[in-house]
Amino acid sequence: MAPRPPGVGRRVALAGLSFLGAGVLAFGVMAPPERCPTVTAPELRASATEAVDWFVRNQKPDGTWLYHYDAQADQEFDDEYEVVRHAGAVMGLYQAAGAGIPGALDSADRGLAWAQDHLVERDGWTALSYRGRTATGAAALLVAGLAERRDATGDERYDELLAGLGRFLVAQTEPSGAVLAEYDLRSGAPQPGAYSVYFTGENYWALTRLHLLFPDAAWGEVADRVGDYLATRRDDVEDYWPAVPDHWAAYGLSETVTFPERAGDEPLTDDEVAYAREQAGSFGAQVRWVSQRFGPWGALARAPHVPRGGGYGVVGEALTGLWRTARVDPRLADIRRPLAEHALCIAGLAVDRQVDPTEATTYPDPSRTRGAWFRDGETRMDDQQHALAALLRTITIVESTGSAGGRGGAGSDGASSPPSAWLWAAALVAALNPFRAAHGVPRTDDDRPDRRRMAAVAALGGAATAAVVLAVALAGDGLLDLLHVSDPAARIAAGAVALVVGAADLIRRPPSPEPALPGWRAALVPVAVPLTLRPALILLAVSAAADRGAGLVAAALAVAVSALALTAAPSDGVGGRVLMWAARVTAAALVATSVLLLVDGVLAV
Repeated sequence: MAPRPPGVGRRVALAGLSFLGAGVLAFGVMAPPERCPTVTAPELRASATEAVDWFVRNQKPDGTWLYHYDAQADQEFDDEYEVVRHAGAVMGLYQAAGAGIPGALDSADRGLAWAQDHLVERDGWTALSYRGRTATGAAALLVAGLAERRDATGDERYDELLAGLGRFLVAQTEPSGAVLAEYDLRSGAPQPGAYSVYFTGENYWALTRLHLLFPDAAWGEVADRVGDYLATRRDDVEDYWPAVPDHWAAYGLSETVTFPERAGDEPLTDDEVAYAREQAGSFGAQVRWVSQRFGPWGALARAPHVPRGGGYGVVGEALTGLWRTARVDPRLADIRRPLAEHALCIAGLAVDRQVDPTEATTYPDPSRTRGAWFRDGETRMDDQQHALAALLRTITIVESTGSAGGRGGAGSDGASSPPSAWLWAAALVAALNPFRAAHGVPRTDDDRPDRRRMAAVAALGGAATAAVVLAVALAGDGLLDLLHVSDPAARIAAGAVALVVGAADLIRRPPSPEPALPGWRAALVPVAVPLTLRPALILLAVSAAADRGAGLVAAALAVAVSALALTAAPSDGVGGRVLMWAARVTAAALVATSVLLLVDGVLAV
């Protein structure tokens, strides 16, 4: 038996180690397993009922609620009481009343009475003011709550109050659609240049509700102006980067698509459709992160903290609002399913994290903990409000889709349009990098290497590589399901690993040609094994097959193997230098395509 030529074993061993390291990076860090519990409509309703009961038990005689509570110390911090969150609690309870949750209407009405004691009137409008703060968001959420109450009860007694609050919202809206956050009662004017991350979306939603209740008034025109500002200019004008994930805007979009004057096949403007997609991607990324956090080693791969109850809630509110929007506008039809799956996933995780009756008994005061959501031993009133709203709105998704969630990964085969076939093909060819691999094709030791033999060796080794990679790609969907990794997360992992490999190829020298081994080993050992263990190639193939099918992978590999066979030649002289530069250009292409895939995975719904 001929001795093994020096260097071949080392190359194979290094390829194996790099493959192992890439696997740890890909599925240990970049795309760890995701966990999405199953959840049914009765479970969602039961959890929402527990949240309402928390509000009922923890409402004070004046109509306010327990605001901020440390369960371990059994200590409350009501000196922080915040008027916008009070209005939000009123709104959330009226939503629950509309869903028929016992106790919700009475508790909300008591909260409304407190709000009525803190109304101010100026210049024909009405606002909610507390401790010297007259916030636009408080009036907006009170409008939304009263609109929910009117729908639930048919009671029109608060129509005049709705109109007065609406006039305040209009007064706080600038001609551009920007919404001023505060009104200064002392100066008698809005605070100039003061904006809020969320008040604009709250204003938008409130005005859409007013327009649907009172279509003959001018609310719709102002709502459209605010909606256009949100979709086109808000993040730039108010200097938000990255773009603000705005669940209140999702509420507004879900109402806007039902405007009578927008009836038709395309109720949203093109800008609003683009904004809805952007928001869907942002919240989809949050669900992937949270579901990964609760996977087998998520605490190691993700941030140690878990979301607040409000965190689960705002994500769920956004996803349910965007799902309602996508049901109406056909241009968003491709994201309906992933939106539904993400909403079910975050709702299931929220139900799991809620303090149940048994767990509540382990705390000093079970009446303040049961039905609540805690982080670091603390809860706030808005944790229950946001979670409550999200759970209630998710019931409609369960009933409409007949799904209970519980998939291994959020949206694992329901993601929105994947990257183009051309991008995937370019990434796969660049990952195999035939011009770089050509440098390592075995050659004889004589002065005139047999080019025909080298081409045959390269073709044989490349074909063996393609066969193995394609076999893995064919099993890609099953592999991702087994690992509980969603398609966008797999895209992120593949893009990250390919980015590292491409950057390394840019600075590393190409492999040196090895002396030929006898028989079939001449191709399979020094050519096929390092290529097959090339981590970027395997991961990209699996992700590409999941996104675009194994046929695309086969076609791209065929092109790459053909290029390898055609360019296999001694790496000296002008031809060798051209080949080296071609290898570096291809490595740069791998970096570029990897970045695009990585960004696409992050922003995917």
